[in-house]
Amino acid sequence: MSSLSDKLQSAPFIRLLVPFITGIVLGDLFRPEFKWLFLCLSICCSLLLPFFITISFKRATVFGLIQVPVFLFLGLFFSIDLRYVPRQLEDKEYFAVIVEYPLEKEKSNRAIIRLLEPKIKILAYFEKKEAPLLVEPGSVVWFKGKPELLQKTGNPFEFDYQAYAIRNQIGHRIFLKNSAYHFLNVKPIPNLQEESLIIRDRLLNILEKCGLKGEVLHLVSAVSLGAREELEAETTQSFSKTGVTHVLAVSGMNVAIIFVVLELFLRFLNRKKWGILLQTAIIIVAVWGYALITGLSASVLRAAAMFTFIVVGKSLERNANIYNTLAASAFVLLCYTPSLVYDVGFQLSYAAVFSIVYFHPFIYGLVYCKYWVIDQIWIMLTVSMAAQIGTIPFLLHYFHQFPTWFLLANLMVIPLVTVILYLSFIVFAVAPIIPFLGILMTKVLDWAGQGMLFSVHFVERLPYSVIEGLYPSDLLLFLFVLFAILFTAFLFYKNRYLLTASLITLIFFFIIKDISTYARLNQQEVIVFNLPGKSLIALTSGCETIWLTSGQGNTAKTLKPYIKPYEGYRGISKSSIICLTDSICIKKPQFACMANFINFKGFTFSILNDRKVKPYKTEVYPQYDLIILAGRNQPKFDKNFQSDLSSFLIDCRSYSPSHEPDISNPVRTEAPKNFNTTVGGAVQIKLCKTAEGYRAKSYGYFTSD
Repeated sequence: MSSLSDKLQSAPFIRLLVPFITGIVLGDLFRPEFKWLFLCLSICCSLLLPFFITISFKRATVFGLIQVPVFLFLGLFFSIDLRYVPRQLEDKEYFAVIVEYPLEKEKSNRAIIRLLEPKIKILAYFEKKEAPLLVEPGSVVWFKGKPELLQKTGNPFEFDYQAYAIRNQIGHRIFLKNSAYHFLNVKPIPNLQEESLIIRDRLLNILEKCGLKGEVLHLVSAVSLGAREELEAETTQSFSKTGVTHVLAVSGMNVAIIFVVLELFLRFLNRKKWGILLQTAIIIVAVWGYALITGLSASVLRAAAMFTFIVVGKSLERNANIYNTLAASAFVLLCYTPSLVYDVGFQLSYAAVFSIVYFHPFIYGLVYCKYWVIDQIWIMLTVSMAAQIGTIPFLLHYFHQFPTWFLLANLMVIPLVTVILYLSFIVFAVAPIIPFLGILMTKVLDWAGQGMLFSVHFVERLPYSVIEGLYPSDLLLFLFVLFAILFTAFLFYKNRYLLTASLITLIFFFIIKDISTYARLNQQEVIVFNLPGKSLIALTSGCETIWLTSGQGNTAKTLKPYIKPYEGYRGISKSSIICLTDSICIKKPQFACMANFINFKGFTFSILNDRKVKPYKTEVYPQYDLIILAGRNQPKFDKNFQSDLSSFLIDCRSYSPSHEPDISNPVRTEAPKNFNTTVGGAVQIKLCKTAEGYRAKSYGYFTSD
C-alpha cells in the first residue's frame, strides 16, 4: 500500500490511458468532419516530444505534459472515426447471414443478422411458422422489407437501448412476416465468432444428452459456457440480489480460475528459461481456447486480452508492474473498440481487478492463518471484499442496489463455480469417448448445480439480503467516491492535506444533498410518458406521485420498468396508480378526475382516447391546459379544432405502417406547444403556483436534470 505512488510512477500506460479515455468520452460532442483536425493536432503535439526526451527534471515534466494533449486528441480521433452512425435503408430485397441462434419469443423468433450489402448488423424478428425455426449461425436468409432505425423512447431515467445497440454496431430492426422471408438452402458462411457459437451449441448438446436438464442445465450452461439465454428471469434476479451475478457471465472470474489453476499445475516449468516460455504459451492457448468455445463474447474477449497481457508481462519481467499491464490491456482494447468505455462489463471488470490488486494484499495481511484450509477461505473472502470495494460505485449507478450478504454468497458459490467449470470440461472430453463415464460425471455436475441454486436462494432469503432503491445522482456519487479515496489515502499516508481535502469534499457532499432534498420537496411537474397506444402520466407534487393510466392490463407490475426509476431518482415516498375508465369519478383537495378529464391543483387536462374523439368541435370541450391524444390509429382532428386550440397538445398515438403520422402538419410544426411523444419522447411540464392555480412554468421533451 505504501508503495502505490512508486508503482503508479512506473506505470506509463496509466498516464496515457486517462487522457485517452477523456478524449473518447468527449468525442461524442463533435461531428465526424472534426476527426482529421484532431488527428493533425495529435501528430503535431507528438512531433514536439523528441525535443524533451532528456534526464533533465524540467524537460521530463514538459515531456509528460505534452503527452496529455497527444493522447487526448488521439482519443477524440478514435472515438469519432470508429463511431457507428446508422443510415436510412431502402425498402427492397436483402440477403443476410444469421449471427446467433434465434431466441424464441411468444410470437416471433429474435436474432441478430448481418446484411451482405451493406455490411451492417440489424435486429430481426421472424414471425413464427408452424415448424420450429431450426437454423444456426451462418445460415443465409432472404427477406424483403425496410429495416427501420432504432428509436430512443425518451422516457425518464430508463435504460437507453438505442445507444446500447448502436455502440454494439446495431442501428436497425425489422419485423418480418412469414411471406417476407425465406431461408436459403445453401452452405452456411459463418465467421469465426459464429463458428464459435456452433461449437458452443455442440458442447451444450453433450450436457443434455448426458442427462442434465431443467434449470440446472441452464445454470451449468451459463457458468461454464456463458449460454444464459434460457436461464429463468427469477434465477437471474436471485443471483443479482446476492451479489454473485458475475458467475453467470463468462468473464474475468472464469478466465481467472483457468489461469490460476494452470499456473499452479505448471509451476514446475519455471525452473528453466524455456519452461517459462512453454508455460506462457500453454496458458495463452488455454485462455483463448476457452474464449473460442464460449462464443467469443465481448466479456470473455476482454478477460482473455487482460490475462494475456498479465501472462506475457510476467514472462518478460518477473517484477512487472501489474498496474501498467492492466492499463496497457485497456488501452489496446479501447483503440480497437472505443465504445467499450461505456460498456458496464468493461467498467466492472477493470474496476474489480484494479481494486483486487490494490486492496487485497492489505486486507489479507490483517489476519494471519496458519491452517491451510482456513487460509484459503480467508483468501477467497478478502478477494471478494477487495473486488466489491472497487465495484460499489458502479453497482449503485447502474443497478441501484447493494447485496449485504455478498461475502457469504461468494464463499458458497465460487468453489462450486470451480467444480462446475472443470467437471464440464471433463464431461466434454470424456462423454463422446466413454458415454457411461460421461453420464456418471454429469450426475456429480448436477449435484454441484443444485448446490449452487440452493446456496443462492438460501442467501436471498436471509433478512436484509439486499438494499434496494439506491438512486444517488451522478454528482453525489462522484463526491462520495472522491471522499472515500481521499480519506483512505489519509489513513495510510497520514497527510493533513489529504484530510483537509476529504473534509471539504464531505461538506460539499452534504450541501449538494440538502439542495437536492429541498428541490425534491418543492417539485411540481406533469410527465407524459412515451408508451405508444397507451397512457401513462405522472402527476408529481413534492415526494408524492399520482400515476394515471388507461387499460385494465396496466398494473404496477407491468409498468414497473417506467415507474421504479422515475420514483427512485425523484425521491418519491408515496405513490398511487389510477386506471382511467368512463365511469371513474374521484374528488380530492388537490386532484379531481371524472372519466378522462383531470384537474391537478388547478392544472386541467383531458385524455382523448379511441372512445372520446367523436365530435370534432371545440365547443364540445371546455378550455383545458393540456389535451393528450391516446389510443391507436385515431383519425386526425379537423383544421378548425386544431387552429382554435390554445392549450398544450401531446400526441401519444401509435400508428400502423399504413397510417403514418403526418409530422409535417403546419399546425404541429408552427405551434410551440404541440408535441409528439413517438418522435421526441416523454414530455415534461413543470408547474408553478399562480393566483388562479398551478400553471405551466416550462415545458418540452424530457431531459434529465
